[in-house]
Amino acid sequence: MDEDLQQDIVIVGAGIAGLATALGLHRQGLKSLILESHDALRTAGFALTVWTNAWKVLEALGVADTLRQQHVKIQR
Repeated sequence: MDEDLQQDIVIVGAGIAGLATALGLHRQGLKSLILESHDALRTAGFALTVWTNAWKVLEALGVADTLRQQHVKIQR
């Protein structure tokens, strides 16, 4: 089998959890394959609530600051 096609882990779903998992695995030197049912990226039409622990994960991955700069924080 072609070594380029071999993956250590298969991730089902290219949402925030799947992409964050793939990024974390990549940084640990593990190859992953992400499977997504949609055939194109969606850039609008959804809302995302991110709780405190999720922000801690995004900070650990180094993407939290970029997300904060590009999106509006809704306060109660």
